[in-house]
Amino acid sequence: MSARLRIQLLGDFAVERDGAAITLPTRKAAALLAILAMSPGAPITRERLADLLWSRSAEVQARGSLRQAVAQLRKALEDDDSGILIETVGPGLRLASRGVEVDAATLEHALSAGSPADLELAGRLYQGEFLAGLAIEEAPFEDWRTTEAERLRRVLLRGLQTLLAHHVDRGDLEASLDLGERLVRMEPLAEETYQALMRLHLGRGALGSAMREYQRCRAALAAGLGVAPSAETEALRRAIRARPPARPSAHEETESVALPVLAVLPFSDTGERAEDAGRDYFVRGFTEDVVSALARFRSLRVISAQSSFAEADLQASPREIGEGLGAHYLLVGSLGRGQDRVRLSTELLDVHAGHLVWSDRDEVSTTRLPETRDAIAGGVAAALAARIDGDLLRQAMRKPLDNLEVYDCWLRGMARLREGTPESLAEGRPLFRRALELDPGFARAHSGLSLTYFNDWSCLAWQRWHENERKAFEHARDGAALDETDHVTHFVLGRVLLYRREFARAEQHLDRAEALNPNDADMLAQLAIADAYLGRAERGAERIALAMRLNPYHDDWYFAYAVYPNFVARRLEAAIGLGLKAPHVATDVTAYLAAASAHLGQMEAARRHLASFREMFRRNILQGREPTAQEPMRWLLHVNPFSRIEDARFWADGLAGAGLVIPDNLWRDFPDGPWPS
Repeated sequence: MSARLRIQLLGDFAVERDGAAITLPTRKAAALLAILAMSPGAPITRERLADLLWSRSAEVQARGSLRQAVAQLRKALEDDDSGILIETVGPGLRLASRGVEVDAATLEHALSAGSPADLELAGRLYQGEFLAGLAIEEAPFEDWRTTEAERLRRVLLRGLQTLLAHHVDRGDLEASLDLGERLVRMEPLAEETYQALMRLHLGRGALGSAMREYQRCRAALAAGLGVAPSAETEALRRAIRARPPARPSAHEETESVALPVLAVLPFSDTGERAEDAGRDYFVRGFTEDVVSALARFRSLRVISAQSSFAEADLQASPREIGEGLGAHYLLVGSLGRGQDRVRLSTELLDVHAGHLVWSDRDEVSTTRLPETRDAIAGGVAAALAARIDGDLLRQAMRKPLDNLEVYDCWLRGMARLREGTPESLAEGRPLFRRALELDPGFARAHSGLSLTYFNDWSCLAWQRWHENERKAFEHARDGAALDETDHVTHFVLGRVLLYRREFARAEQHLDRAEALNPNDADMLAQLAIADAYLGRAERGAERIALAMRLNPYHDDWYFAYAVYPNFVARRLEAAIGLGLKAPHVATDVTAYLAAASAHLGQMEAARRHLASFREMFRRNILQGREPTAQEPMRWLLHVNPFSRIEDARFWADGLAGAGLVIPDNLWRDFPDGPWPS
């Protein structure tokens, strides 16, 4: 028999009879029904009910109020005097269990059953805290409600953690991440949740994501309880750090066998307002600028700031940090910013020998801070170059800035840029524009503006494709005109020209960007895609592998970007393995997975990946609109500017095998690319 009466206790209180909403006459009547509904079929004494709802009334008056509330409730539920729904049982009352469905009771039953399907049901039923919106001025009722709410939340938390472990064991990335985030919102101090997510990321080789879960756990426990992570959590952290780094390719061993690996730890803030959390952008930004300056020297391999910061946050010894990052040398320092002076202390440590290689201490005017940053980079590079091969040293100094406010604007803008949301990109633009107002010759402000439009264009706002592409190009062009040694402007120029199908010019600027800064891991990862489009897939595969070594705690998008060169190089199994680590980073990655699976004869997987691509294309690109039959393939070729038609055809053939419609006139009508008709 289907339920005639449905009662919702989780979240907002609601009652339905045969699908129609029922409005109860008073809040006390609603509270009475809620109490009875928590135990359908089990009687509750009138004395208990009166104590919960009319505790401040005399016994006789409380009993009278209870009788009145029961009568009101029966009338509202069309139960009249028959007592079919609200039954009298000796000295108590009970809500009938037959024909009544209560979400909280169903949730508890599902949690007791404990199968993955039951636990999924329990998660769906929990729409919010128990009776969150039903408050009455009775302390006993509120105590009962609070106790029940916490009990339900706790049993649900345990059940969902069991479900999370199930998803992690199956390697279900999307389900694990969605459920993990929900559990963190429910209980940010539950270490079990962070541990499960750490295991998930560790199992798929995503060291950056695994380490970020550890850091999030440690921060939550410190803020909420003032304690450190448990021994089990620390063991997982050590397992993350113990993962052996990927071996360099034979080509790289030939090219760079003598190059030392350097990591720059975040500078400590010893300034007059070091406790001001809002100043973090300045010290972090300065450290990242030192990393960027060092990365220009081809005599070094420089670990990405992202990975250096993650490892340094573990408060390990220099030797442990160096081993965790695969670094031979560590650069540590402090920055004390006063009113108009900055005190800098810098030391270069040999990780394995355990001694100081080079140090510098200086107090400089704030106007000389960018110049000092380059001096630090030059000093470190010179110290290391003297130990290996001085002829490899190439100085790449920037002209000094005249105004700290310009540099301050740049750092604030870059902090917004790193957040990567449409809102943060928009917030960064005024800061870069302010820097240009103060110094119209400041090329880096143009590169910052270019990146805000480039990131919005290439990752977020497809509907503003042409406008953002134009602005990204113009600012990169203007920045390069002001400073031809800035690798960022060359990189953005090359990417924009690539999408414009100006392949020769694109290749020139992209190669120039790498020559100017061969150790920028994020840029190398993105250059790997460009190499795939330019027909240099093997080179692209080597670049993304190097990027992963320079930034072992990289974000998941590195995995997604590795798909492109491996697919074009016909390393289909490698492309699939990498893509499955981050299938939802970019809409077209699932299209590559579908094509690769089809070429390998894995048709079930090909159709599954194609279905995933269709859904992401509809949601992310068309904002919910259903595509026409030919639209997906035309869009895919539009945003994947292959220079060689054989690579584009190989992709299209795989997609056709997976079941995607390929327009008959695609190659004749498609204008992008120097291809024969």
